[in-house]
Amino acid sequence: MNGTSYLLALNGGAASRYAAYFTWALAEQSGARVVAQHVVDTAAVWHFLSYDQAGFIGSGLYLEAREEITDSMYSIAEALMLSYSSQSAGQPLECEAFIDEGEPAAEIARRAEEHDMVVLGYRSGRSNTGEPKMYEKLAETCPCPVLVVGNAARHWSKMQMFINSDFASSADVPGIFQLGVTLGLPIEIYIDAEVSQVDADRFCLGGWSRPLGVRSIERACFEELVASVQEDVLMVVSADILTGQDNTVYRDSLRAFLDQSERRALLLWTDRKIQNITLKLAS
Repeated sequence: MNGTSYLLALNGGAASRYAAYFTWALAEQSGARVVAQHVVDTAAVWHFLSYDQAGFIGSGLYLEAREEITDSMYSIAEALMLSYSSQSAGQPLECEAFIDEGEPAAEIARRAEEHDMVVLGYRSGRSNTGEPKMYEKLAETCPCPVLVVGNAARHWSKMQMFINSDFASSADVPGIFQLGVTLGLPIEIYIDAEVSQVDADRFCLGGWSRPLGVRSIERACFEELVASVQEDVLMVVSADILTGQDNTVYRDSLRAFLDQSERRALLLWTDRKIQNITLKLAS
């Protein structure tokens, strides 16, 4: 065991099961441990059933309904984690499982402080809703990278990395390259056509980058890149690409990227945790 740990965000869906299989395999290969987390979304229950003032009926019925729904959700959570623990016990690696309560994205981000990467499943074909996706919420708050996988996790042909202004000076680029090596994927780098200055030493094909899997570097427009990718690609972007005010183009393109093939995956990279540690040490 090398101190590396992955946080597996679980729900009862099939995509979550595939995410678990992938995480186990990656952890076994890299010598990491896996911590599974399921969040009972009591925040949503309370939002659905709470009222500031009583109307035609008193609040008692709503409070009773809230308790019953919460109890049922905990029963489901316990059954889910019992099944997960039973299957993970047969894996040659260290696994733990926790049930938390609250708003899911906030609870995942809170527990992610202790881990190197969050892995979650994604069910394609559901982007017509106006609700933010879980990975979009985590892009705002999660302190470590978030890997979103579909139903064909790990069967990717290559890693494609989009370098925008958020990424151009990142010190974590070699870490992404190393993940590509761990996954056995060649890496293609696409630098945003709108980025005028890039630290070339971080992306050069000579020296250290080629041994770490970098095969090509070229300029690209994000929308055109996403529209032309293969069906079995792991796309890497900065998590900050989804947090700005003008993120609609990126959000819609990434949703389409995931929805068009279950064989695709998305890695939202952030060095937020490293920044937080630096700030704590400085203070």
